Amino acid sequence: MSETPARRKDLWTAALTAVFLATLAVVYVVDEPELWLVWAVLTVVVSGAVMVFFNRETPQEP
Repeated sequence: MSETPARRKDLWTAALTAVFLATLAVVYVVDEPELWLVWAVLTVVVSGAVMVFFNRETPQEP
């Protein structure tokens, strides 16, 4: 069974959600302000990079 682009994006979304929740749990347990800041910045950067990556893969309308 071959993966469709939509299926692959769904898998990426599920993986990002799992990583987000796992890292959130770690940061919550450690509870250091600097770690919260680093976590928030990295979350935004990674999410934005994945969105840019997937949006560049789709063909552009003329």
